[in-house]
Amino acid sequence: MEDAELVDKLSALGHIYRLKIVTALTEGDKYLSEIAKEVGISRALANVHLKKLREAGLVKTRVLLLEDEARALRYYELNDFHIELSPEELKRRKK
Repeated sequence: MEDAELVDKLSALGHIYRLKIVTALTEGDKYLSEIAKEVGISRALANVHLKKLREAGLVKTRVLLLEDEARALRYYELNDFHIELSPEELKRRKK
């Protein structure tokens, strides 16, 4: 992982609500209202934080069309990611 990508991911995880959202998504895919309720924030605020997580590549979306209700639900799910930040890793990056 390049330095800029690492900074983006760490920045995205650097807010308590975004960390709570990522933690909630470890249980499986959820839609916006579920995430907002579980984290204890409004849907609008959850959407803002989910956008930041998407931009960092930590979260992706998929849309489920509900034909009987003529609407769509956007589900959020975690992308697989691994972040290592240890003294050894920092030394390696310095080179």
